[in-house]
Amino acid sequence: MSYFTSIYGLRQDSQDYNQPACIFRAYCSLALCTALCYSYSIQAISRLFFAVLYKYKYLLTWRTHCILIAINWLVSVIIPIKPFFHHDGFGYEEESRSCVVTPKIVSISAYVVVLIFVIPLNIVTIVYGVILYRVRQSTRRIAVVKLDTITSTVHNRTHVPNGKRELKIMQNMSAQSTIISCGGILYLILVIWLATQQHPPPPESFYLLALNLISIFTAIMMIALFLMNKPVKKIVSDYIFQLYKVKIETATNRTQTA
Repeated sequence: MSYFTSIYGLRQDSQDYNQPACIFRAYCSLALCTALCYSYSIQAISRLFFAVLYKYKYLLTWRTHCILIAINWLVSVIIPIKPFFHHDGFGYEEESRSCVVTPKIVSISAYVVVLIFVIPLNIVTIVYGVILYRVRQSTRRIAVVKLDTITSTVHNRTHVPNGKRELKIMQNMSAQSTIISCGGILYLILVIWLATQQHPPPPESFYLLALNLISIFTAIMMIALFLMNKPVKKIVSDYIFQLYKVKIETATNRTQTA
């Protein structure tokens, strides 16, 4: 959507955008971005429940996860409200040609960076770090037991599945943390630039690129999550294969009929 609004903004008078509709679009964009970032934190917390806190059965219930989802949406609605209490907190930014929270207001932009990017990133990193630490502890305990009961050859084989699981956790943690960081890196650079010096001003292209970079890396995150989810990937590939097979059979029948 940011691409279309940016292109459409080239044709519009900026004063037309400093209206309630513009403010509403900016708020909705920020709320959706907040929901997306915190959803990764919720997913990480859910994995923590199943991988580490599995003894507490009430944490594994649908009710607990529904509460987590409700908290995610509640946070997504509340956090973007703060710019309403600042003059021009939401508005049309000529450089990016979009309705956004502009980095020019350092206090608001810093608030956005910390609460929408930094905190979810730290939550994901800490949670997956805890999971990885507990997995390594479990691996070592299993290794000690196996030394007393089985031969060295079989013992070496028992490390394989645990090693794969550790690698998978590290891949997920690294992918999500890196993509979230890259998505907001230019926006963070703009905030720091404007907070430390006003001259020379940042290039106008930075504003547009910082906005669109968030959308680009959001799409990359969706693709990465899809590629790392083998069951979903298999379902989609099987569905595409069935469609392709049906089309070939239909074309073959039409050819034979003709």
